[in-house]
Amino acid sequence: MISFSGLARMQSLKARNSRRLLFSLVATLLFRTYTIKFLNLFVNYFQLKEQHKATFPFLVKRRTRNLQILVYHRINDENDLFFPATPIKIFERQMDYLAHNFNVCDLETAVDRLRRADVPENAVVVTFDDGYRDNYLNAFPILKHFSIPATIFLATDAIDTGKVLWHDRIFGAFRKTQKAFLDMPGRMARRYSLTTSAEKLVAQNEVLGLLRVLGGRDRLRVIDEVVSKLGVSEDSAAGEDLMLTWDQIRAMQKSGIAFGSHTVTHPILSVLSVEEARAEIQQSKSIIEKELGTPISSFAYPNGSKKDYSDEIVEIVQEAGYSCAVTTIFGTNDSARQLFELRRATPWDEDIFCFGLRLNCYKLCA
Repeated sequence: MISFSGLARMQSLKARNSRRLLFSLVATLLFRTYTIKFLNLFVNYFQLKEQHKATFPFLVKRRTRNLQILVYHRINDENDLFFPATPIKIFERQMDYLAHNFNVCDLETAVDRLRRADVPENAVVVTFDDGYRDNYLNAFPILKHFSIPATIFLATDAIDTGKVLWHDRIFGAFRKTQKAFLDMPGRMARRYSLTTSAEKLVAQNEVLGLLRVLGGRDRLRVIDEVVSKLGVSEDSAAGEDLMLTWDQIRAMQKSGIAFGSHTVTHPILSVLSVEEARAEIQQSKSIIEKELGTPISSFAYPNGSKKDYSDEIVEIVQEAGYSCAVTTIFGTNDSARQLFELRRATPWDEDIFCFGLRLNCYKLCA
Protein backbone atom coordinates (compact mmCIF):
# COMPACT_ATOMS: atom_id res chain seq x y z
CA MET A 1 0.00 0.00 0.00
CA ILE A 2 1.35 3.45 -0.91
CA SER A 3 1.39 5.97 1.94
CA PHE A 4 -0.21 9.39 1.61
CA SER A 5 3.21 11.06 1.57
CA GLY A 6 4.44 8.58 -1.04
CA LEU A 7 1.38 9.24 -3.21
CA ALA A 8 1.93 13.01 -2.86
CA ARG A 9 5.55 12.63 -4.01
CA MET A 10 4.48 10.54 -7.00
CA GLN A 11 1.87 13.12 -7.97
CA SER A 12 4.39 15.94 -7.57
CA LEU A 13 6.92 14.07 -9.74
CA LYS A 14 4.26 13.38 -12.38
CA ALA A 15 3.24 17.05 -12.46
CA ARG A 16 6.89 18.16 -12.73
CA ASN A 17 7.54 15.74 -15.60
CA SER A 18 4.40 16.97 -17.36
CA ARG A 19 5.59 20.58 -17.07
CA ARG A 20 9.00 19.63 -18.45
CA LEU A 21 7.42 17.82 -21.39
CA LEU A 22 5.17 20.78 -22.16
CA PHE A 23 8.11 23.20 -21.92
CA SER A 24 10.13 20.98 -24.26
CA LEU A 25 7.30 20.80 -26.81
CA VAL A 26 6.84 24.58 -26.74
CA ALA A 27 10.60 25.13 -27.10
CA THR A 28 10.81 22.76 -30.07
CA LEU A 29 7.86 24.45 -31.77
CA LEU A 30 9.33 27.95 -31.27
CA PHE A 31 12.70 26.93 -32.71
CA ARG A 32 11.38 24.83 -35.58
CA THR A 33 9.16 27.71 -36.73
CA TYR A 34 11.84 30.36 -36.03
CA THR A 35 9.36 32.09 -33.73
CA ILE A 36 12.10 32.18 -31.10
CA LYS A 37 13.64 35.15 -32.93
CA PHE A 38 10.45 37.16 -32.46
CA LEU A 39 10.30 36.12 -28.80
CA ASN A 40 13.85 37.38 -28.36
CA LEU A 41 12.91 40.76 -29.84
CA PHE A 42 9.85 40.88 -27.59
CA VAL A 43 11.75 40.25 -24.34
CA ASN A 44 14.29 42.91 -25.29
CA TYR A 45 11.49 45.50 -25.25
CA PHE A 46 9.14 44.22 -22.55
CA GLN A 47 9.37 42.67 -19.10
CA LEU A 48 6.94 41.33 -16.54
CA LYS A 49 5.59 43.79 -13.99
CA GLU A 50 6.84 43.52 -10.44
CA GLN A 51 4.86 40.90 -8.55
CA HIS A 52 3.08 43.36 -6.25
CA LYS A 53 1.99 45.39 -9.30
CA ALA A 54 1.01 42.42 -11.47
CA THR A 55 -2.23 43.45 -13.13
CA PHE A 56 -3.40 42.90 -16.71
CA PRO A 57 -1.67 43.05 -19.18
CA PHE A 58 1.16 42.08 -16.78
CA LEU A 59 3.87 43.61 -18.99
CA VAL A 60 5.67 46.95 -18.99
CA LYS A 61 8.09 48.51 -21.45
CA ARG A 62 11.63 47.63 -20.49
CA ARG A 63 13.41 50.57 -18.88
CA THR A 64 16.95 49.23 -19.17
CA ARG A 65 18.64 46.23 -20.74
CA ASN A 66 19.55 43.42 -18.43
CA LEU A 67 22.47 41.08 -17.97
CA GLN A 68 22.27 37.34 -17.46
CA ILE A 69 25.08 35.53 -15.61
CA LEU A 70 25.33 31.76 -15.95
CA VAL A 71 27.09 29.61 -13.35
CA TYR A 72 28.66 26.20 -14.00
CA HIS A 73 30.71 23.92 -11.76
CA ARG A 74 32.02 20.74 -13.40
CA ILE A 75 32.09 19.86 -17.11
CA ASN A 76 32.57 16.13 -17.73
CA ASP A 77 30.96 12.88 -18.85
CA GLU A 78 31.38 10.96 -15.60
CA ASN A 79 27.60 10.68 -14.99
CA ASP A 80 28.21 11.26 -11.30
CA LEU A 81 24.90 11.05 -9.41
CA PHE A 82 26.45 12.57 -6.30
CA PHE A 83 27.81 15.73 -7.92
CA PRO A 84 26.12 16.11 -11.32
CA ALA A 85 28.17 17.83 -14.01
CA THR A 86 27.29 19.36 -17.36
CA PRO A 87 28.15 16.80 -20.08
CA ILE A 88 30.84 17.99 -22.49
CA LYS A 89 28.69 17.85 -25.65
CA ILE A 90 25.86 19.69 -23.89
CA PHE A 91 28.26 22.42 -22.77
CA GLU A 92 29.61 22.68 -26.33
CA ARG A 93 26.09 23.09 -27.76
CA GLN A 94 25.26 25.73 -25.15
CA MET A 95 28.40 27.73 -25.90
CA ASP A 96 27.70 27.44 -29.63
CA TYR A 97 24.20 28.80 -29.01
CA LEU A 98 25.50 31.69 -26.90
CA ALA A 99 28.18 32.57 -29.45
CA HIS A 100 25.63 32.84 -32.25
CA ASN A 101 22.68 34.37 -30.39
CA PHE A 102 24.01 36.40 -27.46
CA ASN A 103 26.52 39.11 -26.70
CA VAL A 104 28.89 37.18 -24.43
CA CYS A 105 30.81 39.63 -22.22
CA ASP A 106 33.59 39.13 -19.73
CA LEU A 107 32.43 39.86 -16.18
CA GLU A 108 34.58 42.95 -15.65
CA THR A 109 33.27 44.61 -18.83
CA ALA A 110 29.70 43.62 -18.02
CA VAL A 111 29.91 45.13 -14.52
CA ASP A 112 31.37 48.34 -15.91
CA ARG A 113 28.51 48.61 -18.41
CA LEU A 114 25.97 47.83 -15.69
CA ARG A 115 27.43 50.66 -13.67
CA ARG A 116 27.01 53.02 -16.65
CA ALA A 117 23.52 51.68 -17.55
CA ASP A 118 24.97 50.74 -20.95
CA VAL A 119 24.37 46.97 -21.09
CA PRO A 120 24.35 45.62 -24.66
CA GLU A 121 21.36 43.68 -25.98
CA ASN A 122 21.28 39.96 -25.16
CA ALA A 123 24.22 40.31 -22.77
CA VAL A 124 25.36 37.18 -20.94
CA VAL A 125 28.37 36.26 -18.79
CA VAL A 126 29.73 32.73 -18.26
CA THR A 127 31.15 31.84 -14.84
CA PHE A 128 32.42 28.72 -13.04
CA ASP A 129 32.67 28.15 -9.29
CA ASP A 130 35.30 26.33 -7.19
CA GLY A 131 38.13 25.62 -9.66
CA TYR A 132 37.73 22.06 -10.92
CA ARG A 133 40.34 20.59 -13.23
CA ASP A 134 37.76 19.62 -15.83
CA ASN A 135 37.23 23.37 -16.40
CA TYR A 136 40.70 23.30 -17.98
CA LEU A 137 40.50 19.87 -19.60
CA ASN A 138 36.98 20.02 -21.02
CA ALA A 139 35.49 23.52 -20.86
CA PHE A 140 38.55 25.59 -21.79
CA PRO A 141 39.04 24.14 -25.33
CA ILE A 142 35.35 24.80 -26.07
CA LEU A 143 35.52 28.36 -24.73
CA LYS A 144 38.59 29.00 -26.89
CA HIS A 145 36.93 27.52 -29.96
CA PHE A 146 33.95 29.87 -29.69
CA SER A 147 36.03 32.84 -28.41
CA ILE A 148 33.90 33.01 -25.26
CA PRO A 149 35.33 34.83 -22.23
CA ALA A 150 34.62 33.37 -18.80
CA THR A 151 35.45 33.91 -15.13
CA ILE A 152 36.43 31.05 -12.81
CA PHE A 153 36.07 31.65 -9.06
CA LEU A 154 38.79 29.83 -7.14
CA ALA A 155 38.71 28.42 -3.62
CA THR A 156 42.46 28.73 -3.18
CA ASP A 157 43.07 26.12 -0.47
CA ALA A 158 42.28 23.38 -3.01
CA ILE A 159 44.47 24.73 -5.81
CA ASP A 160 47.73 22.80 -6.35
CA THR A 161 47.72 21.47 -2.77
CA GLY A 162 46.33 17.94 -3.12
CA LYS A 163 43.36 19.03 -0.97
CA VAL A 164 39.72 19.07 -2.03
CA LEU A 165 36.84 21.22 -0.84
CA TRP A 166 34.88 20.01 2.17
CA HIS A 167 31.76 19.21 0.15
CA ASP A 168 33.80 17.07 -2.26
CA ARG A 169 34.88 14.92 0.67
CA ILE A 170 31.19 14.31 1.39
CA PHE A 171 30.36 13.60 -2.28
CA GLY A 172 33.27 11.15 -2.50
CA ALA A 173 32.37 9.36 0.73
CA PHE A 174 28.73 8.81 -0.21
CA ARG A 175 29.70 7.82 -3.76
CA LYS A 176 32.11 5.09 -2.63
CA THR A 177 30.67 3.81 0.65
CA GLN A 178 29.53 0.20 0.89
CA LYS A 179 27.82 0.72 4.25
CA ALA A 180 24.11 -0.08 4.57
CA PHE A 181 23.39 2.84 6.88
CA LEU A 182 24.88 5.98 8.44
CA ASP A 183 24.40 7.03 12.06
CA MET A 184 24.98 10.76 12.29
CA PRO A 185 26.88 11.78 15.44
CA GLY A 186 25.99 14.06 18.38
CA ARG A 187 23.06 16.46 18.30
CA MET A 188 22.53 15.68 14.62
CA ALA A 189 21.86 12.05 15.54
CA ARG A 190 19.80 10.19 12.97
CA ARG A 191 20.11 6.90 11.10
CA TYR A 192 20.10 7.06 7.29
CA SER A 193 19.56 4.00 5.12
CA LEU A 194 22.11 3.70 2.29
CA THR A 195 20.94 0.58 0.48
CA THR A 196 20.10 2.35 -2.80
CA SER A 197 21.57 5.26 -4.73
CA ALA A 198 18.37 7.22 -4.13
CA GLU A 199 18.71 6.74 -0.36
CA LYS A 200 22.35 7.76 -0.51
CA LEU A 201 21.42 10.96 -2.33
CA VAL A 202 18.74 11.83 0.23
CA ALA A 203 21.21 11.24 3.05
CA GLN A 204 23.98 13.20 1.31
CA ASN A 205 21.77 16.23 0.72
CA GLU A 206 20.52 16.28 4.30
CA VAL A 207 24.04 15.88 5.69
CA LEU A 208 25.28 18.73 3.50
CA GLY A 209 22.45 20.90 4.83
CA LEU A 210 23.46 20.12 8.40
CA LEU A 211 27.13 20.84 7.70
CA ARG A 212 26.43 24.23 6.11
CA VAL A 213 25.25 25.70 9.41
CA LEU A 214 28.44 24.69 11.25
CA GLY A 215 31.53 26.83 11.70
CA GLY A 216 34.86 25.76 10.24
CA ARG A 217 36.31 23.58 13.01
CA ASP A 218 32.98 21.98 13.93
CA ARG A 219 32.22 21.26 10.28
CA LEU A 220 35.59 19.61 9.67
CA ARG A 221 35.25 17.50 12.83
CA VAL A 222 31.82 16.22 11.77
CA ILE A 223 33.05 15.55 8.21
CA ASP A 224 35.90 13.44 9.62
CA GLU A 225 33.35 11.44 11.62
CA VAL A 226 31.00 10.99 8.65
CA VAL A 227 33.81 9.82 6.33
CA SER A 228 34.99 7.40 9.01
CA LYS A 229 31.48 6.02 9.64
CA LEU A 230 30.98 5.51 5.91
CA GLY A 231 34.10 3.34 5.88
CA VAL A 232 35.84 5.25 3.11
CA SER A 233 39.54 6.06 3.23
CA GLU A 234 40.42 9.74 3.13
CA ASP A 235 42.33 9.37 -0.16
CA SER A 236 39.37 7.60 -1.73
CA ALA A 237 36.89 10.19 -0.45
CA ALA A 238 39.01 13.06 -1.74
CA GLY A 239 39.46 11.79 -5.27
CA GLU A 240 42.47 12.27 -7.51
CA ASP A 241 43.39 15.27 -9.65
CA LEU A 242 40.05 16.92 -8.94
CA MET A 243 41.16 20.54 -8.78
CA LEU A 244 43.08 22.93 -11.02
CA THR A 245 46.79 23.65 -10.75
CA TRP A 246 48.30 27.13 -10.91
CA ASP A 247 50.06 26.22 -14.18
CA GLN A 248 46.68 25.34 -15.73
CA ILE A 249 45.20 28.55 -14.37
CA ARG A 250 48.03 30.63 -15.82
CA ALA A 251 47.62 28.89 -19.20
CA MET A 252 43.93 29.81 -19.24
CA GLN A 253 44.69 33.36 -18.12
CA LYS A 254 47.01 33.82 -21.15
CA SER A 255 44.05 32.92 -23.39
CA GLY A 256 41.69 35.46 -21.82
CA ILE A 257 40.00 33.49 -19.03
CA ALA A 258 39.59 35.65 -15.92
CA PHE A 259 39.71 34.54 -12.31
CA GLY A 260 38.00 35.67 -9.15
CA SER A 261 37.95 34.71 -5.49
CA HIS A 262 35.71 32.08 -3.92
CA THR A 263 37.42 32.34 -0.47
CA VAL A 264 40.20 30.08 0.80
CA THR A 265 38.32 27.02 2.13
CA HIS A 266 34.77 27.56 0.76
CA PRO A 267 33.06 28.14 4.14
CA ILE A 268 29.54 29.44 4.59
CA LEU A 269 30.52 33.00 5.45
CA SER A 270 27.41 33.83 7.48
CA VAL A 271 28.34 31.27 10.18
CA LEU A 272 31.89 32.57 10.64
CA SER A 273 33.09 35.26 12.98
CA VAL A 274 33.86 38.64 11.41
CA GLU A 275 37.59 37.96 11.75
CA GLU A 276 37.33 34.51 10.12
CA ALA A 277 35.22 35.85 7.25
CA ARG A 278 37.61 38.75 6.64
CA ALA A 279 40.58 36.36 6.52
CA GLU A 280 38.85 34.06 4.00
CA ILE A 281 37.89 37.00 1.77
CA GLN A 282 41.18 38.90 1.91
CA GLN A 283 43.65 36.00 1.87
CA SER A 284 42.14 34.33 -1.20
CA LYS A 285 42.43 37.61 -3.10
CA SER A 286 46.07 38.03 -2.07
CA ILE A 287 46.95 34.45 -3.02
CA ILE A 288 45.42 34.70 -6.50
CA GLU A 289 47.00 38.11 -7.16
CA LYS A 290 50.42 36.79 -6.12
CA GLU A 291 50.14 33.69 -8.32
CA LEU A 292 48.76 35.48 -11.39
CA GLY A 293 50.44 38.87 -11.05
CA THR A 294 47.25 40.81 -11.70
CA PRO A 295 44.58 42.51 -9.58
CA ILE A 296 41.52 40.38 -8.73
CA SER A 297 38.26 42.34 -8.75
CA SER A 298 35.41 39.79 -8.50
CA PHE A 299 34.17 37.58 -5.68
CA ALA A 300 31.65 34.72 -5.43
CA TYR A 301 29.93 33.91 -2.14
CA PRO A 302 30.28 30.18 -1.33
CA ASN A 303 26.94 28.44 -1.80
CA GLY A 304 25.62 31.92 -2.58
CA SER A 305 22.03 31.96 -1.30
CA LYS A 306 20.78 34.92 0.71
CA LYS A 307 21.25 33.09 4.02
CA ASP A 308 24.89 32.28 3.17
CA TYR A 309 26.12 35.88 3.52
CA SER A 310 25.01 39.06 5.30
CA ASP A 311 25.15 42.83 4.90
CA GLU A 312 28.28 42.76 7.06
CA ILE A 313 29.89 40.21 4.74
CA VAL A 314 29.03 42.43 1.75
CA GLU A 315 30.81 45.33 3.47
CA ILE A 316 33.89 43.19 4.11
CA VAL A 317 34.00 42.19 0.43
CA GLN A 318 33.82 45.85 -0.60
CA GLU A 319 36.50 46.86 1.93
CA ALA A 320 38.79 44.10 0.59
CA GLY A 321 38.95 45.91 -2.76
CA TYR A 322 36.63 43.87 -4.96
CA SER A 323 34.47 45.71 -7.50
CA CYS A 324 31.62 43.18 -7.61
CA ALA A 325 30.34 39.95 -6.09
CA VAL A 326 28.04 37.24 -7.42
CA THR A 327 25.45 35.09 -5.66
CA THR A 328 23.51 32.00 -6.69
CA ILE A 329 20.21 33.83 -6.17
CA PHE A 330 18.11 33.31 -9.29
CA GLY A 331 17.52 36.31 -11.52
CA THR A 332 18.97 38.74 -14.02
CA ASN A 333 20.72 42.07 -13.45
CA ASP A 334 20.07 45.63 -14.59
CA SER A 335 21.60 48.99 -13.66
CA ALA A 336 19.54 49.09 -10.44
CA ARG A 337 21.08 45.84 -9.15
CA GLN A 338 23.53 46.08 -6.27
CA LEU A 339 26.91 45.16 -7.78
CA PHE A 340 27.83 43.09 -4.72
CA GLU A 341 24.73 40.91 -4.97
CA LEU A 342 24.64 40.05 -8.66
CA ARG A 343 22.27 37.22 -9.51
CA ARG A 344 23.08 34.09 -11.50
CA ALA A 345 21.24 31.11 -12.99
CA THR A 346 22.37 27.52 -13.50
CA PRO A 347 21.57 26.22 -17.03
CA TRP A 348 20.45 22.64 -16.31
CA ASP A 349 18.60 22.09 -19.61
CA GLU A 350 20.35 19.51 -21.78
CA ASP A 351 18.00 20.09 -24.73
CA ILE A 352 19.34 23.11 -26.61
CA PHE A 353 15.86 24.33 -27.54
CA CYS A 354 14.88 24.34 -23.86
CA PHE A 355 18.15 26.09 -23.02
CA GLY A 356 17.42 28.87 -25.53
CA LEU A 357 13.80 29.29 -24.48
CA ARG A 358 14.70 29.40 -20.80
CA LEU A 359 17.22 32.19 -21.35
CA ASN A 360 14.46 34.21 -23.01
CA CYS A 361 12.07 33.42 -20.14
CA TYR A 362 14.69 34.50 -17.60
CA LYS A 363 15.14 37.79 -19.48
CA LEU A 364 11.39 38.41 -19.41
CA CYS A 365 11.37 38.20 -15.61
CA ALA A 366 13.49 41.32 -15.08
